[in-house]
Parts: sequence; structure tokens; C-alpha cells
Amino acid sequence: MPGGSSVPILPANLITKTAEGTDRLMTYESLAEGGFASGSMLGSGGFIVFDEDQCIVRNTWNFARFYAHESCGQCSPCREGTGWMEKVLRRLEHGQGHMHDIDLLAEINKKIEGNTICPLGDAAAWPVAAAIRHFREEFEWHVTHPDEAVKRNFGIASNHMPLV
Repeated sequence: MPGGSSVPILPANLITKTAEGTDRLMTYESLAEGGFASGSMLGSGGFIVFDEDQCIVRNTWNFARFYAHESCGQCSPCREGTGWMEKVLRRLEHGQGHMHDIDLLAEINKKIEGNTICPLGDAAAWPVAAAIRHFREEFEWHVTHPDEAVKRNFGIASNHMPLV
């Protein structure tokens, strides 16, 4: 996460290379290449790095809890959406999720992004949407292996291939 918790998360292969395979520099412009499909933002420059043993679902849930707590409640998409995302991610992390929850998270994100008074809504939506986009198989693993997900606290670790 090149800009802290409020920017789209990227798999390791997209930190050093663009989706087209060209070298990526750690600049605002280079990280934005590819839009939300394969890009992110430098933001504050506060990098967060996870190794292959860390659970993307668990960390995404942790970020969602933070943003749900920080929501002032003034606008409905943020007030309702951040709390809803936190609850769905908690279910997934604790082995109680369903496959449709993953798509539900993506739909909640669409309702929040760009529809709030302040940028907190976008900051809450972007990391969740990007985590699902780049690490969907880990979210699915939590649904298909609930007992193991609860015991191990991390899902599958794999090297992600560049986007085509």
C-alpha cells in the first residue's frame, strides 16, 4: 500500500512494474498509471508492506474498522457503508462469510465512492475494492475454508501474475 491505508492496495508485481511490464518508479505519476485496475496513489508516502504470510482479508477488515469508527455520520453512504463493509469483512474473517459477500462488498464500495461529503468515504472504499480486485482468491478461500481461515489467520499465498 504505497500511500497508507487510504489508497488502493497493490500486489508486489504491480509495485515494481506496470501492468504492461515496464518499470514503475515510486512517483505520483507512475503509481497512478493504469487507473484503479493496476494503479494506486502515493498519498502520504506511508508504505504498508505485507509479506506472503499476512492475511489480506484480516488487514482489510482492520482498515474497514478504522474508517467505520472515523465516520462522522453526516452522510448516509459513509455512515451506513463503512459500517456495513466492516460487518461483512468481519464475517469473512471469522469463517462466517458467503461467496455473495465478496460481490456485496464491491457493490457497497460503488455506493460509497464519490458519494460522500468528505474524502473519508473514498479512503474507506478504495483499499477494500482493490483488495478484492487483486486478491479475490484469498477472500474466496476464507469462504471455502472457514475453519482453517479462523485457525491460521491467513489465507493462500501466491505470486500474482501481471494483469493482462
